[in-house]
Amino acid sequence: MTDLEKLVAEREIRAAMTRYCRGIDRLDEDLIRSAYHRDSYDDHGMYKGDGYAFAADVVPKMREAFESTMHFIGNSHIELDRDVAAVETYFIAYHVLREVTEGRRLMTFAGRYADRFERRNGEWKLASRIVVLDWDEIRDLGAANPPEMRSTFTAGRRDRDDLVYHLR
Repeated sequence: MTDLEKLVAEREIRAAMTRYCRGIDRLDEDLIRSAYHRDSYDDHGMYKGDGYAFAADVVPKMREAFESTMHFIGNSHIELDRDVAAVETYFIAYHVLREVTEGRRLMTFAGRYADRFERRNGEWKLASRIVVLDWDEIRDLGAANPPEMRSTFTAGRRDRDDLVYHLR
């Protein structure tokens, strides 16, 4: 691969990873699926199976269990070999729990996505993802900012009515 081809491949791989994160946080099954090949595999701990079907499994569970989520991805190490890439990406995922009787609780996971990306028909997508958990915690959250302050911001949504879908 030329240097330019490597740069383009890395950009497309990172774009798939950010689509996945947006899809998870906005509960957008189509966007999550857009990061996976149809015959992919996903190991998310409690879910082990078809990567493409992961979206349909996880979205209703996340809608029910969490008030909101935010997935951050950090440094990625991408090793390219023609149409295959071994990718390690650090992540921190925050989950505000629903149905907490006293106060608010935050569930945090930190780890790495151990991914195999493949370019098929010109598209880089996940062929395999294994979530490697390095640490996790559940802790109490303090009170939210006062309503008069929060109301001055555009509120995030967990669907396609979120502002980000209407920026273009």
